[in-house]
Amino acid sequence: MLHNEARNLLVEAYEKTHDAKGIALAYGVSVPTVYRLAEQKAKTGSVDLRVSKRGRKRVLGQDTLEKIAKTIDARPDITLAEIVEKLELPVGIETVRRAIQAMGHRRKKKMIHASEVV
Repeated sequence: MLHNEARNLLVEAYEKTHDAKGIALAYGVSVPTVYRLAEQKAKTGSVDLRVSKRGRKRVLGQDTLEKIAKTIDARPDITLAEIVEKLELPVGIETVRRAIQAMGHRRKKKMIHASEVV
């Protein structure tokens, strides 16, 4: 993988000579890589690595997390399944559990023991 400086030099050389095969050979990359970087420079104005676009995107946005927190504050004994159902979330219970845990809430309910049953 080329670092940002080499990417910039590669594109500058391509813009001057338009010899994709020679530049690819000189930089140790494939010809399609030269074309792809030149196209990226034309579209975005930069050939820097796009590290911020990597990885899987969050399913629950900040507004949804706030709704979950408000729901828990309003009704502390609500179950995870009820949260998913009430807010019509497109995720499973485990995703909601992890989000709630990350917010610092605890979802442990009090167990009813036989001695407490009337």
